[in-house]
Amino acid sequence: MSESSLFSGRMLVGWVAAAVVTFAASIYFMSREDSGDSGSDAVGPSSFSRSAIGHAGLAETLKRMGISVVKSKFNSREKLGEGSLLVIAEPSGALSSQDSVAALLDAKIVLLVLPKWRGIPSDQHTGWLGYAELLPERAPDQVLNLAVAQAEVTRRPTVDAWETNSLGVTPTPVSPVQLMRSSRLRPVVADGEDILVGELVERGRRLWVLSDPDVIENHGIVQGDNAAFVLALIDALRWRKGSVVFDETVHGYVARPASPMRLLFEFPFVVTTALGLIALALLLWATMGRFGPPETAPPALRSGKRGLIENAAKLLGFAGHQRRMVRRYVQATIRDAARQLHAPRGLSDAALLDWLRRVGQARNADIDCLAVYRETDTIVESRRGDIAPLIPIARDIHKWKREILDGPSGSSRHRGGRAERSTQGRRRTG
Repeated sequence: MSESSLFSGRMLVGWVAAAVVTFAASIYFMSREDSGDSGSDAVGPSSFSRSAIGHAGLAETLKRMGISVVKSKFNSREKLGEGSLLVIAEPSGALSSQDSVAALLDAKIVLLVLPKWRGIPSDQHTGWLGYAELLPERAPDQVLNLAVAQAEVTRRPTVDAWETNSLGVTPTPVSPVQLMRSSRLRPVVADGEDILVGELVERGRRLWVLSDPDVIENHGIVQGDNAAFVLALIDALRWRKGSVVFDETVHGYVARPASPMRLLFEFPFVVTTALGLIALALLLWATMGRFGPPETAPPALRSGKRGLIENAAKLLGFAGHQRRMVRRYVQATIRDAARQLHAPRGLSDAALLDWLRRVGQARNADIDCLAVYRETDTIVESRRGDIAPLIPIARDIHKWKREILDGPSGSSRHRGGRAERSTQGRRRTG
């Protein structure tokens, strides 16, 4: 292997193979349609639900009648072909779902089924209904007003006969019968002003509203002529062998498109695609072979005692601990001098400094340790950026220790420059 290569040939082939497999697996899983059912209602009013209030029975009946059925988990309007019918069955009246329902209502042919029941799952059987409770009237009323303004929902114990029935098949809803009232809806199936199926045609779209979902739910479609009634209703809306698309996004069934690669070239995802291509180009450019000798490696850390001291000093300087180190050096020097001079035990810091000051005066020390100690505290507490005054302090406290232990030097011209330049407050005033 050459000196310039980072990996052996076998390892490089392994990395490339792993990258190819990872990329292929990513494309495979991205191309699959994710069920996205984590937030769905398994026993609710959906075409996937086989519970009493589900619509799986209606979807299966339509399939057996030769009608194309689509259970849509994304982009429901884009799946509508010529003559297709979009079924929005029992959407929630929650504020979080109102925008999505309103967008679906703009399709060309729509059957909107108002909600009536809330299903509670069984604790003993998965996918079964434990019990169902009647929704308050405000829930279907909110959904109805998304499609038809100033309409209201009403409930009656029973309906003896339907005065208006354009479908020709008599439905049998479950008590209480949920109906609606609106001056904008044309009655298709109604008893007086109470409408079971109403029609609204405007802006080139045709909307039918079924107020009571019992006739299409699993528990009710087998009652009386409800199955024939629903087939007649769907045939009246669907034409030219169009499909029936059940939108299930309103029930929490949301999935990615079957071909997410298309999203990479649509706004706003095309911006991410462009950035990825630019990053790939820069990576290729950075890994291409270069001309000339290789760059010189930075020098290694110096070894030995001197190198260790220099490296430690650089680390302390980088961390900004110079003031603390000088304060601790001053304190340690004073304590060590006191120990060697056999200072009395139990003295406080102030008393110890006063005792050392008197000893220094007695030994003709040129530097006052108390003045050095106070100046150190002043500089440390000031937190100024300049650390130049710390160097003379360290030199003075070292000189003080040497003088108080060994006596002052014999000649004044050999005394440190700091002692000559410092203020008179640090000198022995004797």
